[in-house]
Amino acid sequence: MTHRRKYWVLWASVLGLAALAGVIIGKAVPTQAGVENPALAFPLLLGVWGLVIPITWLLWKRTDDLQQQGQLVSWWWGGLSGTIAVLVYLLVYFGRHSELSLGASYLFFGQCAGFIIAWFVWRFRGRGEAE
Repeated sequence: MTHRRKYWVLWASVLGLAALAGVIIGKAVPTQAGVENPALAFPLLLGVWGLVIPITWLLWKRTDDLQQQGQLVSWWWGGLSGTIAVLVYLLVYFGRHSELSLGASYLFFGQCAGFIIAWFVWRFRGRGEAE
C-alpha cells in the first residue's frame, strides 16, 4: 500500500471513529434533560472520546509541517473568529441569560481552557524556543 493510500485510510478511520463516538454519545444523552447518573456517564463518554484521540494523533504525525501549520492557522483564526461571531450573535438575539447563550459561553470557556492547557504543555516541553 502506498504512503498516500495509507494516509487516506487513516483519515477515513479517524472520521469513522469520530462519527461512531458521536453516535454513541448521541444515543447515551437524552435530548431534553441530563442523564440519570452523570457521575458515571461523564467519565464514560469522555472515555469514548479518549479512544478517538490516539488515532487523530497518528493522523497528525503523518502530515507534513506545511499541512500542520495550515491546520493550526485555520483552527486558530477561523475557529476563533467563528466562535466569537456566533457567541456575539447569541448574546445579542437571545440575551445573556438564555440557555443557548450560556451553553455557548461554557463551550467557549472550555475551548479557552483546553487551549491554555495545551499551550502550557507545549511551552514547558521546550518547544517554544526551538520553533
